[in-house]
Amino acid sequence: MNKQAITTASSRPGRRWTIAAAAAMVIAAGSWTGLSQAAGESKDARGGYHQLRGDMTPEMSAKRIDKMIERLLPDGTPEQKAKVSAIAKTAASDLMPLRKQRREAHQQGMKLLAQPTIDRAALEQIRATEVQLNDQSSKRMTTALADISEVLTPAQRVRLAEHFAKRGQHHRGHRGDHDTAGRK
Repeated sequence: MNKQAITTASSRPGRRWTIAAAAAMVIAAGSWTGLSQAAGESKDARGGYHQLRGDMTPEMSAKRIDKMIERLLPDGTPEQKAKVSAIAKTAASDLMPLRKQRREAHQQGMKLLAQPTIDRAALEQIRATEVQLNDQSSKRMTTALADISEVLTPAQRVRLAEHFAKRGQHHRGHRGDHDTAGRK
């Protein structure tokens, strides 16, 4: 799509809303594809999911991605699901080493903070490394999510954007409960 077509398309109110909804879905979709996560899932006592520490094998990641696609794209065609799966699995594979590097940098920072003397220059170096790794991850996620969005129909993008908007509100409210607990 050329720049003129984007400008024209985004100037129509209905189209603008669809593009905004698709953008919201793209941002939120990272949580359903598991692209940026190298942690597994396990049901807790309430039947909800929580993250386990540790790396996922590529096989575990692939299985998780396929389950999420089935759950969130029940109306997707087999071709759509296969394309989304391939995009998500490739991105997950690309993102796993970046996550490992971010985790290692974080651990180095924690070790530095535990030293008798604080090395501010070393801490700044680690911070800069973490920012650079986050930027690389964000770029890779954005590319994958844009690719996934192109596979979906506008109606599917809108439905998923609405789903993730509700999910985000739930998680923000849930964290808010924890933030105020014990402060009464």
